Amino acid sequence: MVAQLHPDDAHTPARWAWGALGSMVSRARPREDGGVLEVRLLGAFELRVGAEPVALISVRAQAVLAYLALGGGRPYGKTQLASALWPGSSERQARTNLRHVLHTLRASVPELDKHLHATPQTLTLDCANVDVAALSGGETVQELRAAADLYRGDLLEGWYDDWVLEARDECRRRMVTLLARLVPLLENGGGENQHRGHDQRVDAIRYAEQYRALDRLAEEPYRRLIRLYDAMGDRARAVRTFHECASVLRDELGVTPSEETLSLYAALVPKTVTASKPGRSVFVAREDERRRLTTLWRATTTAGLVLISGEPGIGKSRLAEEFRHWAARQGATTASARSYPAEGVLAYAPVVAWLRELGVGRLESAVLAPLLPEQDAVPAPPDPAARLRLFEALTRALRPPAGGLLLVADDLPAADAATCQFLHYLVRESPGPLLIVATARVAELDPGHPAHTLLDGLRALGRRTDLHLDRLDRDASAELAERLGHRLGAAEADRLHAETDGNPLFVVEALRAGRQPFPTPRVQAVLEARLRQLTVGARELAGIAAVAGSAVPVAVFGEGAAAGLDELWRRQILVTSGGDTYDFSHDKLREVAYGMLSPALRRHHHALIAQVLQKTPAVDTVAGRIAVHLLESGARDEAAGWFVRAAQAAQRVYADAEAAGLLLRAADLVRGQDRELAVLTLVPGPLSSAEGYASPRLRTVLDRALAIAGPAPAAPLLRAQAMAVLSRGEFQEALRHGAELRALGEDDDVLAVEGDFVQGVAAAWRADTVRASEHLSAALARYRPGNRTAHLLAYGQDPQVLCLVRLAHVRVRLGEVEEARRLRDRALDLAHSGGHPFTLGGALLFAALCDLDLGDRAKLRDHARELIGDRLEAAPIRIFAEALNGLLDGPDLSRIDAALSDPGRFAAPGVPAMLLRLRLEAARTLGLPDEERATAERLLADGVLIWDHEAQAILAGR
Repeated sequence: MVAQLHPDDAHTPARWAWGALGSMVSRARPREDGGVLEVRLLGAFELRVGAEPVALISVRAQAVLAYLALGGGRPYGKTQLASALWPGSSERQARTNLRHVLHTLRASVPELDKHLHATPQTLTLDCANVDVAALSGGETVQELRAAADLYRGDLLEGWYDDWVLEARDECRRRMVTLLARLVPLLENGGGENQHRGHDQRVDAIRYAEQYRALDRLAEEPYRRLIRLYDAMGDRARAVRTFHECASVLRDELGVTPSEETLSLYAALVPKTVTASKPGRSVFVAREDERRRLTTLWRATTTAGLVLISGEPGIGKSRLAEEFRHWAARQGATTASARSYPAEGVLAYAPVVAWLRELGVGRLESAVLAPLLPEQDAVPAPPDPAARLRLFEALTRALRPPAGGLLLVADDLPAADAATCQFLHYLVRESPGPLLIVATARVAELDPGHPAHTLLDGLRALGRRTDLHLDRLDRDASAELAERLGHRLGAAEADRLHAETDGNPLFVVEALRAGRQPFPTPRVQAVLEARLRQLTVGARELAGIAAVAGSAVPVAVFGEGAAAGLDELWRRQILVTSGGDTYDFSHDKLREVAYGMLSPALRRHHHALIAQVLQKTPAVDTVAGRIAVHLLESGARDEAAGWFVRAAQAAQRVYADAEAAGLLLRAADLVRGQDRELAVLTLVPGPLSSAEGYASPRLRTVLDRALAIAGPAPAAPLLRAQAMAVLSRGEFQEALRHGAELRALGEDDDVLAVEGDFVQGVAAAWRADTVRASEHLSAALARYRPGNRTAHLLAYGQDPQVLCLVRLAHVRVRLGEVEEARRLRDRALDLAHSGGHPFTLGGALLFAALCDLDLGDRAKLRDHARELIGDRLEAAPIRIFAEALNGLLDGPDLSRIDAALSDPGRFAAPGVPAMLLRLRLEAARTLGLPDEERATAERLLADGVLIWDHEAQAILAGR
C-alpha cells in the first residue's frame, strides 16, 4: 500500500494522522463562508455539513472523504491516493476513477470546495471535524467520556481495504488506552459536575464493558468489572465476569487467570468452593473430521454451510467449538450462536447473537433497529416489503473480512423459519469466504421443518457439506477416560466401551459418577445423581436455569447466587454463554434438571422468570419468552397479550410465519372471550404472507372470525376472505366479498379501491373483460397517491400498479394492443419508482403474461430477466419466475412441471393457470402436440377462464 501525504513524506494515515487530527479539532469551526464539515468514521460512515446530514450513496466517494479526513488537513498526492483506493487498477485508470469520484462529491456535498483544496498534484481536506481525532487526547473525565461516547464502533465498520485495517487497529489501541484511563477515574468517584445521587460506578461499569469488548484477552478490564460489580452489591455478575475471563483465557490462550485475578475472585465465594480449578471438557479422536473441516476452510472462497450431524451426546457442538477456536488462530473472524427449542424466542435470534458478538450491528442501524434495539437507533418506517432490505443489510453486516468469517449455528433445527430463510439468502449472496457450521440431529427433523428447505436448497446449489459423527471406538473411549484422569486396564476399557457403546456423553457421565461403567439406559439416573450431589442453593439455581429453557441472564438468579453459580460452573453443569448469560453444558442435563422439579416448583420458576424478563429494557425482544413462561405458570390471559406483542415484534422484522404462529397461540388462549375476534383479525395478514391465501389454516381462521363477526366483519377480514376464495377459484364468492368491501368504502378511498380491485381481479380470471375493465378503472379513479402507505401496510401491495398491469392484460385479451402496451409500461414505471419489491414482482409477472399473449418474445425476455434476477422470496413470484426460466431456456418442460408441483402455487390466485399457460407455450415451441392437448385439458379443468379459448382451439385441432 502506498499513500503519499506530502511530496517529500510518504506515510499511511494511521502512522501520522493522530497529531494532525488532534490539532484539527480546534480548527474545525464554522467558516465565514460555510458550516463545519463533520466526518464520522467510527462505526458507519456519516457526513454532515453545518450539522445537517448529507446522504452520500457512492461507497468510493465515502472512501475518498474518509481517506482525506484521516489526513488531518495535510495534503495527499493524487496518484498515491488513487493507487491506494484502486490498488487493482492501472495508474491511469485509478486517476480517472478519482476524477469521477471527485465530480460526484462536488455534486453531492454542498460547498465542498470550501473544504476540499486541490492542486494539480495534491488534495487536502481542511476545516473538518473528524470524530477519530478525539481518541488522541483528553485529560479530564468530561473530555475522556466525550471521546469514549464518540466510539460508536470500529473505524469504518464493514470496510476491509488495506488502508482501513491499519488505521482501525490504531483506533482500537487508542480507545483501549483511553478507557484504561477513564474507568479508574469513574470507579474512584472522580470527575467534575457529578449529578446529585448518581453513582459514577454505574458509568464505570458501562465503559469497563466496552473496554472488555475491545480487549477480550486482557485481564485488567475483567478485574475492573469484578471490583465494580462487587462494590455495587451484584456479586453474581462479579462471579460471572470471572467465569468468562477464565473461559476466554482457557479457550483462546490455553492459560489460567493470573494470581491477581484469582485473588480478587477468591474474596467473592467461600474457599471450599474455589479450591478446585475450573474444569474443561475433554476432546479426543475425530482426527478425520477435523481434517475435513480444516481442508474445507482452506478451500473456502465463496460461502457455504457444513452440517455436523449425529445422535445426542456424540460431540457435535464440541467439534464445532474446537474448529471455531482453530479457525480463530488462523486469523478468521468467528461468532457462535445456539438455538433453543423453547418457543417464543425473537425471530432471527441466532443472527442477532452473531451481530452482537461481532459488534457489527451499527452498520445500518435504521434497518437493523428492530433486531438490535439496544443501539438506540430510530427504526426505518414500516414497509411490508422490507424483508429483502433487511436481508441485504444483514448480509452486509456479516460481510466476511480478509481472513474469512466462520459462523457456528448450534442446534439448527431449533432455529426459527426466518433464520433458515436468511441463512439460505446469506449463503447465496455473500461474497465469501464464509462458512456456516451447523449442528443438527437430522433424523429427528419433522418433514415440514424449515431447516429442510434450507439444507435441501443449499445441497442443490452445491453449497452444503455433510459431516456425520459416529460413536467412538474402543481405543478412543479409553483415551477419553485417560484424559479425564482414569487409566483403565484392558478389561475395564472393554467393559466401558461395551456398556456405553462409545457415546462420548455416556462415557464422561459414567466416569464422573465415580464408579465404573454402567448400562446405557441408566444415563438419566446417573445425571440425576450428579445433580443431587449439588448443594441446596446450587440445585435450586440449576432448576431455575432449566426452566428458563435458553441462555439464562444472571439477573434471573437473584441476589445471593454467587456461590451456587460458581459451584455449577466448576462442576461443568453451567457454562458462560453470549452476553451476560449462562447455559447448560449439554441439553441432556437441562432435560434431567427440569424433570426433577415438582409441578408446583416449575410453575413458580416460570412466573419468576417472566417477572425478571419483563424488566428487560428492550422488552419486545423477549416478549415471546415472557408469554411462554406466563403460560407455563398458569397465567393464560396475561400470556395471550404477550403472544400478541411478540407477534407484532416478529412482524417488524418481517418474520410472518413466526408472527402467525404466535397470534394463533394467543387466539387459542382467548377462545370464547370477547377479545377473540380482535386477535383473529390480526392473523390473516402474516398467515397469508407465510402460507398463501389458499392455506387451510387461514381458511379455518377466517371461518371462525367471520362467524364471530356476524353480518358486519371488519375490512381486513373481508379483504383476506376475498383473496382466499379467489385463490380457491371461487370467483362468484370473491365478487360478493369485493362488493361488500366496496360498500364499506363509500366514504373511504382505501376501502373503495381495494373493493374494486378484488372485483376486477375476480372478473378478469373469469374472462369477464368488460366487468374487469370497469372495476379496475374505478379503482384507479379512486386511488390517491397519499394513501399508498395505507394500502401497503394494510394489504401488502400498491393497487395502482397492479390495477394498471392487470388492466393491460385485459386489454390484450380485448385486442387493444397499443393501449395494453401503454398500460403495461406505465405500471412498470410506477413500480420501479415506488421501491416496493413485492409490487414490482407482481407487475413484472403480469407484464410477462402480456408479452406472452402478445407474442412479444423480446420484451418477454427483458421482463423475465429482471423478474428472475429480482430475488424476491414471495412464493407465487418465485415459482412463476422459475417456470418462466424453464420456458425461455430450452424450453424445459420438467422445470415448468416442477413449478406446477410446488405447494406454493396456491399462495396467490391464478398461479396454477399461469403456469399451465407457460407449459402450453413450451409444448407448442417444442412441437409436442400430445403435450399441448394434455396441457389444454388441464387449463380447461382449472377455474381460471382467461385462456379457455386457446385451449379449446387446440383440442379442436385448430
